[in-house]
Amino acid sequence: MFRKFCWVAAFSLDKLAVDLLSSAFHPVTRHPTAMINLYSAIKQSDVFRKLEVNELLFAEYTCMREETKLGIWSDNNYFAFITSGKKAWRTIYHTYEVNEGDILFIKKGANLTHQFFDDEFCAIFIFTPDEFIKSFLEKNPALLNGKEKDISSQDAIIRLQPDELLENYYRSIQSYLFLSEQPNKELVKLKFDELLLSLFSNNAHKQLTDYFVSLCQNQLYQMSRVMEQNFAYNLKVEEFARLCHMSLSTFKKSFKQYYHTTPGIWLKDKKLDHALHQLLTSDQSISRISFESGFEDTSHFIRVFKQKHGLTPLQYRQKCSTFAKVKV
Repeated sequence: MFRKFCWVAAFSLDKLAVDLLSSAFHPVTRHPTAMINLYSAIKQSDVFRKLEVNELLFAEYTCMREETKLGIWSDNNYFAFITSGKKAWRTIYHTYEVNEGDILFIKKGANLTHQFFDDEFCAIFIFTPDEFIKSFLEKNPALLNGKEKDISSQDAIIRLQPDELLENYYRSIQSYLFLSEQPNKELVKLKFDELLLSLFSNNAHKQLTDYFVSLCQNQLYQMSRVMEQNFAYNLKVEEFARLCHMSLSTFKKSFKQYYHTTPGIWLKDKKLDHALHQLLTSDQSISRISFESGFEDTSHFIRVFKQKHGLTPLQYRQKCSTFAKVKV
């Protein structure tokens, strides 16, 4: 288990941080009208005590109690070491519930999170940019094995099995944070490089290291992975470009080359297909389906759904339900 400690101001204890995250929520529905960039919120705020080493960012996250559900995204991958409480991260297809002692690796992109109030939730996040991983692999080419990795079956989140390696790393970072002065940054970086080397030497973490290796593959492949794992979130095209490390113009050109259509058309069709599946296979409300399929609001979802199918989502569900009963 991870020892509980605090070395950055908690979201729940600071009004500025609460305002920062709460501002993206509609005052009545409390549904997010935009996704919060978690990495930028922590990095750009003067409220938080945090440790930045080159491109790495270490921070403690204490979940505010004002919101139970939150849409977040990050243009950097991050490790989450859970130190207390209970929380759930949701990808498009799966839910990852975590408790004290659990570890997740969240790929760059978006998620929905849900807070439980059994205990205050606290986690240590280590934001790890693609470029840092790629630089590490360039210095250790033997780890690449000259093979491309197909990670199309991977989800946007990887649950890591806690082991002595990860717990020892966590404790070493913890010890640095109790120093009265900033630790030697080169030493912190070397410790992280050591962690990466150890992960590659342990087959239990192959799913994670395969993802790391895939970051060295061509940009179009990277773009396809980002799009397939994040289409059902209310992200702007500019934010998708940022996740793909491209300028907006380069992203649109590359997208057209790969998908033979525009990002806007592709995203709308993918969201509608996802919403249709939810509509026919679950009893979720129309507003919930709209939210979880990444539409700006329910009225927009109903309008574009009717344009494609000739019926509102509720009418379509009722029609299919009636047809199924008649068929039986």
